[in-house]
Amino acid sequence: MLRLWNNPIFQREFRAYTRCRKTLALTVLLVGSLAAVLHILWPRTGVFSEINSSEIFTVFLNLNLALIILIIPAFVSTTITQERENHSFDLLFTALLTPGEIMVGKLFSSLAITFLVVIASMPITAVCALSGGISVALLCKAYAVLLLATLGYGLFGLCMSALCYRSFTALVLTYVGMLLFAGATWLPAVLLGNAFGLRTLWRGLRAASPFEALFALSHPERYELEVTGLSAPQVFRFYVVCMLVLSALCFGIFCINVLRPDRARRVRAQATFSDKRQALRRRLSFPFYLIDPLRRKRPIAAWRNPVYVAEMRSRIFGKPKVILRTLSAIIVLSMVLLLLVAVQFATQLNPDAVRVVAIVFQVGVVAFFAPAVCSGSITDERISGTLTLLRMTPLTVRAVVMGKLKAGLLYVLMFLVSSIPVLLTLSYLEASAAYWRLGAWLGILVLTAAAFVSMGLCASTLTPTTGAATALSYVVAAVVCLGTLSVLLFGSRISPTLEAVILAANPIAGALQVTSDRMFETLPKVCGQPLWVNTILFLAGMTVVLVAVTALRVRMIFSQRD
Repeated sequence: MLRLWNNPIFQREFRAYTRCRKTLALTVLLVGSLAAVLHILWPRTGVFSEINSSEIFTVFLNLNLALIILIIPAFVSTTITQERENHSFDLLFTALLTPGEIMVGKLFSSLAITFLVVIASMPITAVCALSGGISVALLCKAYAVLLLATLGYGLFGLCMSALCYRSFTALVLTYVGMLLFAGATWLPAVLLGNAFGLRTLWRGLRAASPFEALFALSHPERYELEVTGLSAPQVFRFYVVCMLVLSALCFGIFCINVLRPDRARRVRAQATFSDKRQALRRRLSFPFYLIDPLRRKRPIAAWRNPVYVAEMRSRIFGKPKVILRTLSAIIVLSMVLLLLVAVQFATQLNPDAVRVVAIVFQVGVVAFFAPAVCSGSITDERISGTLTLLRMTPLTVRAVVMGKLKAGLLYVLMFLVSSIPVLLTLSYLEASAAYWRLGAWLGILVLTAAAFVSMGLCASTLTPTTGAATALSYVVAAVVCLGTLSVLLFGSRISPTLEAVILAANPIAGALQVTSDRMFETLPKVCGQPLWVNTILFLAGMTVVLVAVTALRVRMIFSQRD
């Protein structure tokens, strides 16, 4: 079991990863992006000061960490779920390999490729040391933060892959987990502050984020002044302990779920019915059913799109309990978030700050749900073998694409209902009526949903598996929503016009300018339009282009001969 290089599982998985075009593309994208950022940040005069080099080092490392977090799930989250989806997981246990050898091969092949991607960026990071003011010890500690994050989050992705039965579910849960571990650790310290007398606990929880550890290492004096009670060495040690605990916990869960045989999933029998008395009894049960998924459906009318109706019945109204509970949870969470912000900062912030938090939350909800809705629309048809049957029908490519796109967009728009109480609250905070802001907010939210749903559908036609399509959709959504904001870190190193063009692609920036006229007021107008108008135009154009590419890809898939 310990002879890793002779392990056939490790050899097969590692060679498959290293020869895969996806791995090469992600590695080139990571190294190329970091090299471009370093080139932009590098002073044009070639003269460094200690403050300048420290700022470059901080910005570079944080972008490096963000890119690593984005690509980790693409390698680790589908390791076990793909075997289950291909019905080959049980076959592994019929081989001459022991369960321990199977576990070691799967574990180290996934972790090895993620570490190789991180190591590939080391030469670019080492260039930062040439600027001076950065010691070798600081460089080693900074890369220890990156490697520990790779180990902890990689094992978390493997844990989700072992617990879940579908690649889509494992990927989504992995991204949610890393969002909580890397970013949401700051929320209790920001929103609760001194509440409940747990200020020390909130600070310790904040120190579990790798971004917090990097900031404490790069600016120890500044960190100790802003965050009293914790020193930079304490933050680093606490982060190391947290990552080791997370790694050990996820490793144990992974081992338990891989070494033991798969348990048969219990499938609940669901039969349709047409009895009016039983239908009334179900409609009066909790929660109230608008459309009962078990009621016998009427035949699809000739004038309707059958793909759209099928997606509606199976995906949207197939699980009404999940939709109602999720929608209720989002509404409650958004209102609680607004309440905490208003109470915590009532004497410090103006209504603009409350509006900023609300709008960022709503765009985050769209960015979380929309990319994954249609990412399995075509790949699931391929895996289940129904794509051939779909090709045999007289349905046109336009009917297939528009049917799946409309169903996915309607699914996301149902969750946008949660923004209605928030938008009404924001309008109440206005000193004078400005209903154009509500229309602009809704326009940006709806077009963001349309663009990301189109991206998921397009990714489903470009990749062979649902897991890869979901990962690609989330990476693009992260680049659009977060990556474009990185231009704010470049300062005067790029022209204001180029900065305005890049920020026009960001729905968060456009929504923030609608929220407050003072935000981004120094940016020049592109084509004579303010930033939020260009954001709407960009999102609409992005949607049209993605739909056109999807239609071309579906036409190519339908014309292929197996």
